Amino acid sequence: MERNKRKSMIKVRGGFSDKPGINPCNTQMQITEFDKRTRTFISNKLYDFLQITFNNECETRNIKYGPSDQNLSNIFCKNLMQNVFADSNHLPLGYHYDWERFYSRIEAVLMDAPYNEVLDLLGYICNWLILSTNNCFDVFQKWFNELFQNEYVGYRFISGEIVPITDKSEVKEIEQACHTPFDGVRKHLEKALNFLSDREHPDYKNCVKESVCAVESICKIIIGDDSATLGKALKKLENCGLELHHALREGISSLYGYASDKGGIRHSEGETESTVTFEEAKFIMVTCSAIVNFLVSEYGKHGAENA
Repeated sequence: MERNKRKSMIKVRGGFSDKPGINPCNTQMQITEFDKRTRTFISNKLYDFLQITFNNECETRNIKYGPSDQNLSNIFCKNLMQNVFADSNHLPLGYHYDWERFYSRIEAVLMDAPYNEVLDLLGYICNWLILSTNNCFDVFQKWFNELFQNEYVGYRFISGEIVPITDKSEVKEIEQACHTPFDGVRKHLEKALNFLSDREHPDYKNCVKESVCAVESICKIIIGDDSATLGKALKKLENCGLELHHALREGISSLYGYASDKGGIRHSEGETESTVTFEEAKFIMVTCSAIVNFLVSEYGKHGAENA
């Protein structure tokens, strides 16, 4: 009996206690709060990443960004002080240029700040890496997406944005579509992603609008008619070698009708009140991303030669 009353001291995911549910690790999706274990993992992961990045500066630095006479660590600390930590200018001078000494401030945020500030900090660092390094942010996103998945964190990095999407297949569809080689399509999806991922002022109505516009844009590209509506473009796809089943074609066409009717999505701001929910906006964006990926793939197989 005494042994059963002992205080739990460790947590091992997949360990003896976890599997039969004796003392299981957290499996509830973490949305508005992160537990201590997750915060510790985030802090350790970020420390390891920064250590590798700054120790291999000659291989990772984007020399087009930042003063050429300063190393990445200096620039990193200065940017954090100026743009994130408002009171950091009161730190001793030497503190400013040593990321390892400065890391105690970062760690304090990761361990004790509200969940949104933890994500703000990680998002800022990810976008700083995009500007300051050669492809380090890809590794950064991969590391933290794996950590978020393992620790049931309800967010993912996609193209530098932190998005409240938890399903792996959803993330894959959106990420693939956001990397399409067609600029117009990509810009619509990036706008949709920004509207969906804005935690302070999310705009689900315009997320839906831009998602549907991305489908319309790829259809226009395939048929070579920039003035065509989605319905007209769909009818002409067969001329470019894309033979869609009528049910699939009608389903895609219905997206335009949905975007036109649902809460005034395609109408001017303030004309009609929008009732679009996050779940709706996410569903439409994932669906439109999958359609874009499908059409790009089919066009690449045999459509281009018939265009």
